[in-house]
Amino acid sequence: MPFDLPIDWSLEGERLVGHLTPGAQHKGPEGHLHGGIAALCLDECMAALGHALDAIHTVTGTLDLRYRRPIPLDGRTLRVEAWRDTPGRRASRVRGRLLDADGNVAVEAKGLFVRVADA
Repeated sequence: MPFDLPIDWSLEGERLVGHLTPGAQHKGPEGHLHGGIAALCLDECMAALGHALDAIHTVTGTLDLRYRRPIPLDGRTLRVEAWRDTPGRRASRVRGRLLDADGNVAVEAKGLFVRVADA
């Protein structure tokens, strides 16, 4: 699949962390990660936080992104993180960030993630 991004997940305290190595199929302009792929990584991590911490399913209510720097596609591993800013019964305010291989914050995110009934 062109957008498939295998992400290795782990919990670090109350923070969900993922490591991924994007490939050429995730290219945006000039050999850098496509901004939509960065958004996909953050959305996935931030939505998965509820399941990782509380075994609840959440969906994205809002997602605001701030792109800080381009991420080169150089075969190195990136880090994506999510944590709760404000927990709630029905919805949580969640923050996230995508770091380049050198540990620089490339994209910051915040959003509202809404709990849904179990399927």
